[in-house]
This record gives sequence, structure tokens and C-alpha cells, in this order.
Amino acid sequence: MTNESLFQPVRTRRGFEAVCDRIREQLMSGELKPGDQLPGERELAERFGIGRAAARDALRSLEVSGVVEARKGIQGGFFIRNGGSGGLAQTVQDMVSLAQASLENVMEARTEIICVAIRLACPRATNEEFDAIQRDIDLHADLFRLGRASRNTQSVIEFYRLIAQATHNPLVLMMVDALSEVYRGMLATVDPRPNKDIMVVRQRVLDLMRKRNAQAASDAMAEHLRRVTEYLISERDKKHKRPPTRAAK
Repeated sequence: MTNESLFQPVRTRRGFEAVCDRIREQLMSGELKPGDQLPGERELAERFGIGRAAARDALRSLEVSGVVEARKGIQGGFFIRNGGSGGLAQTVQDMVSLAQASLENVMEARTEIICVAIRLACPRATNEEFDAIQRDIDLHADLFRLGRASRNTQSVIEFYRLIAQATHNPLVLMMVDALSEVYRGMLATVDPRPNKDIMVVRQRVLDLMRKRNAQAASDAMAEHLRRVTEYLISERDKKHKRPPTRAAK
């Protein structure tokens, strides 16, 4: 359980906002760490000198933003998350759902961050990391041959995750994961047929990365993702196109 001295009454701003800010400050200072359990709703309200409704709103806000996670059961409660892209992915998805970000925005951002990941990974990746990417390519090539390939599964974006891991930069990994998860959801809405040419592109990108040719590898991936974006836009527009109105007789 966390130290009681971390949570003192708040007197300014809306109660739940001040609680959220205070908890984030404790995270920044290291006084709260991933895995730490927060006080329950009633205890949190008492310690901060706010109402239970405000404490409840604070916990929900922190959960939605990905700072904490709720666990059920006897040992349940609210815990500081161990990181990951879930909160960021949900934020991006919410922006798309609320029409604050378009498919084009998501794909542009995803293309740029993946190309950054490739340029960073080229000089940093180990042979073992390159081998892991190769195994992923080989696995999906086999699935294509067996007629079991799918672009609507989590395994589709593993290739990009492996590249991001090879950057050895957790922020790049988080952003690639988040944008790829949103992309996967978009891909599922158009139900595309698997394209075996994807494996050819991925193999070319990996071969260039092994040669430490960051610019050529990045350019090859950017061109591929540009075509993917055009395809998704075309499928979206066809899906939302209304049939022509019949002229009145």
C-alpha cells in the first residue's frame, strides 16, 4: 500500500482534477511506481479532503488516460499501470471516433513514426533482432502459402513491433504499438483480402536494414505504406458511397 503522506487534502481547482495532477506528480518524482496500489475510493476521498464522487471521477479519469488499471477480485483495486500503449491507442481511437482525427491523419502519423523507427533501428539492431524479424516474415509467408493469412489479426502488426523494439527506445515502441493497434481496427472495417506482395516488401526492408541502409529501407517502407493508405481511403470511400438516387417519374 502506498504511503499516506503522498496524499494530502487539495483545496484548489475541481477536486478530481487536482487529485489526478497530484498522482501524476508523484509518478514523475518516483514516489509512486508501476504496480503500486492506490487507496480505494473512500480512503482517497478522505485523504484528499474531497467527496467520494470526485474521488471516483479521478480514478476513472486516470484509468481512461492509461495511468492506472482496475483489477477485480479480493486483491483488486486501482494500480499504477506498468506502461504500454493501451492508453495512447484508446486516446487516438477516441479522436477518430469523435472526428477529431481522420484516417489520413492516423496513417500519416503511423507512416512517419514507422520510418523513424526503421532509421533508428538500422544502426542499433542486433543480429538476433534482425533474425526475429526474419522469423516473423517467414511465418507469414508460410501462412500465405497455406491460405491461412489474415490482415485482421494482432500478428499482422508484429513485424512493426519488432522493428520498434530494435530501436531500444520505449517511446518509439509505444507510439508504433498504439498507432498500429488503431490501424488494425481500421483495417478490420474494410475486410481486405491478404496480399502476398506485403511479404516481398517486408523482406526488402529487412534486407536493407541488415545492410544498415537506413534511408533506402525507410523509403521502401514509406512507399509501401503510401499504397496501403491509398487503398484504405479508396475502400472507405466505396463503403460510404451512396447509391445514385432514381429520378422521379
